[in-house]
Amino acid sequence: MAKSKARTNKPLDRDYFKYKDRPKPKNAKDLTPCCNQDVDHEVLNVRVKSDWELIEDHIEDKLREYSDTESITPVSCKKCGRLLNYVSVLKDPKSKGGWFNQT
Repeated sequence: MAKSKARTNKPLDRDYFKYKDRPKPKNAKDLTPCCNQDVDHEVLNVRVKSDWELIEDHIEDKLREYSDTESITPVSCKKCGRLLNYVSVLKDPKSKGGWFNQT
């Protein structure tokens, strides 16, 4: 019985199917030149109207859910518009009255 190259017991991940018919590149990921994010990672873009509406809805929900949040700023790449993260500003419990300073 001749030995054959076993294709079993190897994980079949996205890269396997992505490069099934063409040669696999080096181990380096394709990154955007402006913000060094993975090109294959699908994220929201502030320049796309439908994505911007999703971002606004998310911020509105979080502002309603967390009453101690003063504002939320979406941080995006200035060149390509990819959403990178959110920055939240919390209300200062010492400066304002309310449920923070109940005595």
